[in-house]
Amino acid sequence: MAGLGIAGLFLGVFAYDMVSPELASWGVRSFPQSMTLPPIVQIAYGPLAVTVGVAVLLMVMFADKIDPGKRIETADSGRQNFSLIRREWGWALTGFLAGLTILAATAQGQYLGIIGGFAALTAHISGVFGHTLQSVPMLDDNTAWRAALAVGLFPGALLSAALSGSFKNVPVAALWDEAFPGGMASRALAVFTGGFLISVGALLGGGCTTGAFMAGFPTLSVGNFVMGMTFFAVGMMTTFILYWGRWGLLEKVRTEKRLDLATD
Repeated sequence: MAGLGIAGLFLGVFAYDMVSPELASWGVRSFPQSMTLPPIVQIAYGPLAVTVGVAVLLMVMFADKIDPGKRIETADSGRQNFSLIRREWGWALTGFLAGLTILAATAQGQYLGIIGGFAALTAHISGVFGHTLQSVPMLDDNTAWRAALAVGLFPGALLSAALSGSFKNVPVAALWDEAFPGGMASRALAVFTGGFLISVGALLGGGCTTGAFMAGFPTLSVGNFVMGMTFFAVGMMTTFILYWGRWGLLEKVRTEKRLDLATD
């Protein structure tokens, strides 16, 4: 299943590469323009960045505090389990490690982005077979580290799953399974299509959630803030459209499966 998603990502890079020369003439994508928050509000970057960073940190801490899943886990075990080898890593540690990675990339004047890494990796693999991508015309140190980032995701994910004990098949959510019953074939098609659309969409938009949220937000880029709000808005709209007319299932599934906000 994961392999199909990865195949969709790579195919999406090739699809984008085919149409990229025509995008400007179609008016789909213009040349990127840099616009950051400090000159707009006329506040120096340092104080503004610290203020925004502290606000985001407090917001995440509050969300973590009221997380119903965390409360239920604590009630069941009698204490909070912080062992890295017995559960998935928490937001504080992973955020710290991600921040160091972003800092290393930013120090070199580069943006950290997963889809950009897959595009670079595709270009390097294609180069072995004598094919050059139009959207990634040069294979140099810049594309090499991005390709290495994409390659490193695989052993990193396996190591994380092994350490956290979550190396298992994740079942389909009960509500989704009830609203859209289907077998492995439908899941495989959804995973492949999702990988393809994510790849094409991120390349068209000039960044994915990694590049826009994690790497773009620290620069206080107005475009990345708009992109982030668009991600959330479209995600919520898509959910409402998919479940339209199926609202009665929500209470039914929660009652039958004994689900709550923590286990839904």
